[in-house]
Amino acid sequence: MSSFYHAIHFRCTAIAVLAFIFLSAMKVWAQNDVTFPLVIDSVKSNPIPNGYHYEMWKQPAGTVKMTVYNQDATFDVEWSNIQNFVARVGLKYDETKTHKEIGVFTAEVEFQKGQIRNGLAYFGIYGWTVEPLVEYYVMEDWQDWRPRAGDGMHTLVGTINVDGSDYEVITRQMKQQPSVKGTQDFPQVFSIRKNTRASGTISISNHFNKWEDMGIDLGKLYEVKIKVESYSGNNNGSGSCKVTKGKILVDGIPTSIQPICDDFSAKRQNFTGLNSTNGTYTLISLSGQKISSIASDLSQPPVFSKNNVSPGIYLLQSKLNGVTLQTRQWVVK
Repeated sequence: MSSFYHAIHFRCTAIAVLAFIFLSAMKVWAQNDVTFPLVIDSVKSNPIPNGYHYEMWKQPAGTVKMTVYNQDATFDVEWSNIQNFVARVGLKYDETKTHKEIGVFTAEVEFQKGQIRNGLAYFGIYGWTVEPLVEYYVMEDWQDWRPRAGDGMHTLVGTINVDGSDYEVITRQMKQQPSVKGTQDFPQVFSIRKNTRASGTISISNHFNKWEDMGIDLGKLYEVKIKVESYSGNNNGSGSCKVTKGKILVDGIPTSIQPICDDFSAKRQNFTGLNSTNGTYTLISLSGQKISSIASDLSQPPVFSKNNVSPGIYLLQSKLNGVTLQTRQWVVK
């Protein structure tokens, strides 16, 4: 039996297991002389040790300074004399699964805008899909200008209601423009909130699902990120924004890795008064993808098939009668 199964153990001490993982990650970053806060002032795309991913794209004109903190998906950005930039932090995917195959996406955000001059700015959720190539926006707030039907080849598809507000759904076909796959033709799709806000919970998957109900095809996910963007037609836009709260959750599970000390035996749930402790354990990757789920006695450690689970660090979710009891980090040896 032992040859077919991994015994999955969670080690209590951060020194023994999680410290090893974090020190290994630190070694990788140290090779490139990377420390946090990390300042990015050119086009770059890299993972962050806490499980998120940052990307900054800009056109040549002007300067942009993006500061990434390795604390959830928070970041700051300042810009001057720019034409166009997009700064974002969130989840990066391998382009093999659709949003429905990964799970239900939500985000918790707070944007603190500084003074913005001589240009438009967008604040919200942003990303791309491939096969087909689609650039998408969930705009929670905007400044100076936003896409409108009939303006610049934008088309109103309809109106949806998400998170207590109406959003206009607008599309635009781009011709030979920059993308995550080089210069290509592709559609843009926007959900633009009528009652703009600077903070709150964003039900991202509700937008995805409602777009698809409207006939908008989304492909396999390249990314789901929190975004700040600005554009100035005369290359003199300036401004700043702090993303002081930034989390993206998949099926209610946050992504960010936090060093914790935990012991299975010491932190079992209190099952007093229950007729049964039989429930389910679900192993979830740090990017929010479900890896494996088993029925089990929740008073005992889980055992997953080695055919389904590779060694690494995961999130372990326990459920009883459909209710999530606990989510913790879990190491597969």
